[in-house]
Amino acid sequence: MSEFIKFLFLKLEWLMGFSGLLTKFIIGFGVFLILMYFMYIGYFPTDLSLGDGLLFFLITIKFLFVYFVFISSHYALGSLLLGVFRFLKKIFRFILLLRKNFSQKIIDLFFKKIELKDFLNKSGRFFFEILLSLIGVLFLIAFYKNQILNLLIMILLSLIVKFSIDKFLKEYRDNIGSASPDEIEAKNRRLLIMLLYIAIIPSIVYLIYVDKNKNFFISQTLESVREDEKNSLIFIKKGFKDFFPESKHGEEKGEYIEIKGSEILLKGVGKNALMQYITKIKDRNGNEVKIKVKVEVPNEALLIVRRSQHKD
Repeated sequence: MSEFIKFLFLKLEWLMGFSGLLTKFIIGFGVFLILMYFMYIGYFPTDLSLGDGLLFFLITIKFLFVYFVFISSHYALGSLLLGVFRFLKKIFRFILLLRKNFSQKIIDLFFKKIELKDFLNKSGRFFFEILLSLIGVLFLIAFYKNQILNLLIMILLSLIVKFSIDKFLKEYRDNIGSASPDEIEAKNRRLLIMLLYIAIIPSIVYLIYVDKNKNFFISQTLESVREDEKNSLIFIKKGFKDFFPESKHGEEKGEYIEIKGSEILLKGVGKNALMQYITKIKDRNGNEVKIKVKVEVPNEALLIVRRSQHKD
């Protein structure tokens, strides 16, 4: 058996031993996320089962993926902003030096030896970093939408993430040599505090945008537990149609009837699903106001028909 195969088996053995703890953490984090969503919609389902753990696991994986892209995009944007700032700073310095000794600088620039290999490596790396940064910027623009306040938050958070991650990596890579156990413990505490800072500050901004129902990335994360009329046709069994006003009744299909202008806030978790629709009522002054009405129906009473777009 080759040394690489032995090395690979050792790593797989370590991963298998660690997988149990990792799975528990992922499911636990998924429970935390879904509990926050329950608080947001003001509803706590009943009759939760162990089978819901798979759904929590799926939500967590999708959330962590979007969150990783979220953090990476901010770091890329922060790097791009600092790179532009340094570039402008160098140009400014070059102009100042050029004014002092114009002829000498032109001669030095003309006779400066440039290694082709180094030039290609640096330019290739530069354009690759620019490409990644632009992809990150496009993601963030789509995430925050084109609003001035959101863009300012995006820029500020990008700089915070850039400085924080660079500081963490520098502290982590520093070799303290023959340090005492107390010094090692102090360093580990500093690293832990910085890591929590990196995780908490962006998380606050991220969770604020969980409330944005029209946010594509958030809706993709929660699509396992919610539906809206934009992406699906929502039907319920006719026995539950009286819970909705006649203005919401749509086309009948067998034992089901379409409920128009509604959305499902929660499905597949527990025994019942939570639906919501908007209607108008008159207040004490006789003015019409819009209110949101929530209706709880059994999960088995729902029928979801996905909308699809295609071109002939």
